[in-house]
Amino acid sequence: MKKENIAIQILKILGTYLAGCLLWLLIFSTFMPADETGATTEPFQGAICILGIVTATIVVLVMNYNSMQKAFQKTKSTFSNIKVFKDRTDRLLEKVNKVADKYMSHEENVQIGVAEKRTKKTKVIRNAQQFQIELENYPDLKANQSVMELLSQIKDTENAYAQSKINYNTSAEYYNTLIHSFPNNILRKIFKFKDAEFYSDDEENEVTDEELGI
Repeated sequence: MKKENIAIQILKILGTYLAGCLLWLLIFSTFMPADETGATTEPFQGAICILGIVTATIVVLVMNYNSMQKAFQKTKSTFSNIKVFKDRTDRLLEKVNKVADKYMSHEENVQIGVAEKRTKKTKVIRNAQQFQIELENYPDLKANQSVMELLSQIKDTENAYAQSKINYNTSAEYYNTLIHSFPNNILRKIFKFKDAEFYSDDEENEVTDEELGI
């Protein structure tokens, strides 16, 4: 999401001002009688320029307000996408751990006896990479088409989840910059726009109580 160049913003303001002046010139030439020379008359001297400035200011503020609202809604939308992909990732990982608990414990029980190995899976699989590593130890499970499809779905969802967090932080950065830029900072105070918080996944990387056995 690109930030607008200052020169472009100035050109937009000038263009809006000129459009405002032309609008009032048209209004006065239509509804007010011309003077002896045929020139357009004004209610007071410099009315076209002053009203052009007022009109341009109003238009610019309205446009900027709409841009701020659009950026705000964008942050809400991208944050919502994070939750969608996180929930899907959690559901798939729950299935992964069920498969691991059921199949791997059964294999160990058959081969060397449950008393000599874990009777309950203590290591929680938290991502596709860990699941793939576990599969290397179980060729039969790795050959299962449904299990490999599950692995593929987890990889795709994790990629989408990671990208959604990047997209949100990009949107949040743009929105925060926008509402603190002049003249948007005036609108921010009037309409009480608040800064968007950046997404942090520190808690997601913490070792869980289940993994610690507590």
